Amino acid sequence: MRSGLTTTSLTLAVLLLAGCAANPLRQYDSELQETVKLVRQGSVKQAVAHLEQNNEPGVITKDKDILYYLEKGELLTLDNDHPGAKDAWLKADEVVREWEDSFKTDPNKLFGDIGSYLVNDKTRRYEGQDYEKVMLSTNLTLSHLLQGNYDDARVEMKKTYEREKLIESFREQEYDKLQDEGKKQEITASVKDMKCYPMAELDAPEVTDLKNGYQNAFAHYLAGYFFEATGEPSLAEPGYRNALQLAPKSKIVQAGLREIGRRKPGVKESDVLFVIESGFAPSWKSITIPIPVPRGKGKLVLTPLSFPLLKSDKPAFVPPTLKVAGKQLPVETLSNIDFMARRMLKDQMPSILLRTVIRAVAKSAAQEQANKGGAILGLVANVASVVSEQADDRNWRTLPERISIARATLPQGTQTIESQTGSGNFRKKVEID
Repeated sequence: MRSGLTTTSLTLAVLLLAGCAANPLRQYDSELQETVKLVRQGSVKQAVAHLEQNNEPGVITKDKDILYYLEKGELLTLDNDHPGAKDAWLKADEVVREWEDSFKTDPNKLFGDIGSYLVNDKTRRYEGQDYEKVMLSTNLTLSHLLQGNYDDARVEMKKTYEREKLIESFREQEYDKLQDEGKKQEITASVKDMKCYPMAELDAPEVTDLKNGYQNAFAHYLAGYFFEATGEPSLAEPGYRNALQLAPKSKIVQAGLREIGRRKPGVKESDVLFVIESGFAPSWKSITIPIPVPRGKGKLVLTPLSFPLLKSDKPAFVPPTLKVAGKQLPVETLSNIDFMARRMLKDQMPSILLRTVIRAVAKSAAQEQANKGGAILGLVANVASVVSEQADDRNWRTLPERISIARATLPQGTQTIESQTGSGNFRKKVEID
């Protein structure tokens, strides 16, 4: 009978965790691997079907969350369904705007999310990584432009800038709040304690050279291009200058700023911007490493704790040039999502570490109380603690790794685009109007 009681209790503990609205046992990276595989094979419609299957009510999640709409918008874009993609991304944007409104009106509501201390960060409602929030607004801008909705595109461009400022303010206040919480509990934690964590991946020059982990040069260049193309050079200049701050070595950005108002397409010519998306954003994994955690009376105990770890996908192929209308157009990468994700993780690691240690102390206190309640209760609490100790692996997986551009003044009419790809030559006829 004792054996049976223990099994029932352990099962109940796991089921309770699995039943949370933000499921702490959901393995999002594994879930998206098949979707990414289908996209690689060119089976985009099957990838959409697989995404729908994984998000049926009651299978993995009760309600469709922001990730469903982010992924669906990207997949529908790849399938050339721009209206459908826009609608999906607008649904995702509702979640981000709720987060923004909460921060503006009652920031303590966001900082008081104590649930992550008790189980793990996956219990927190997912509202997008910082770079994902900005990329969502960028993608909506591009989607509106592709469909000729220029007024809506203007709104998104303004929103992109405002969103960047809001993220900056939130992260500063979040860390201050966590430090206050740590001081109350007499908890100190330093990234230097993470001796087994591969910090070198976050300290690479291409990562540390970035201004931050959420602003992307493409978004600001796109704004500059739009305003220049619509005859508003005074509004184009700030876009190009912001892009140049984020990508100071880009020759295309330098030329954009230098030639504002001087690029005048002739009769039956158009100023054309080519946007090339390559690869997939890195996946997020969970790594467990020992960290010294206070256990009362000034004693530190090495405790296995879980932290997020980025794993890059296959290197994205970016063609060096595009051939159009007899011209070889140089291609430059303006935004590398892989580097941005690493910079964001590097900047947030002190907060993640402090939050994780606070959670470990809280779990330790709960474990001690459970042990006082008997062997079985203590065992259940211990198993639940071990099972739930996972880093958050949720992220917008189908986001491209790199966003590159090329630009030229071209004759209107039917033109053929040619370029190299990772699997052969690309050739397609397009209408330039």
